[in-house]
Amino acid sequence: MKYDDELQSGFGMYQAYPFYPFLPWEDEKTRDQRRFRELYPMLARRIQPLVEKACDMQEYEGSFMFDEYPDQLMIRRVSRSIYERLDKSAYQDDLMMQEVNGRNWLEDFVTVMLLNEMYSRRCRRRDRRCGGIY
Repeated sequence: MKYDDELQSGFGMYQAYPFYPFLPWEDEKTRDQRRFRELYPMLARRIQPLVEKACDMQEYEGSFMFDEYPDQLMIRRVSRSIYERLDKSAYQDDLMMQEVNGRNWLEDFVTVMLLNEMYSRRCRRRDRRCGGIY
């Protein structure tokens, strides 16, 4: 394995040190979050990069994402834009894809993933600003 391949694999030279169980720039919460995301079902793993990209675009000072009470309309708009970018052709035959009580389960799932990502970013920001006293 070349050095460049090691760096791209995510561990690099730290694999050689068994007493070094984590990457030095990651804290415990980030490692746990990364580990649990690896356990997501396949559908969630496909949606997660789109959710992260949408949150990256909203992560600036004064963003609705960091308001004390985030605007539900903006959350719905962002989740709708993520939903529109999904390849829904793979799910058309699924009976659960049918709308239930006027709602689409996949769009609701995207909204839940978005809210979860927003929550984790708010916690990370709060920890950095307050020195992790929470």
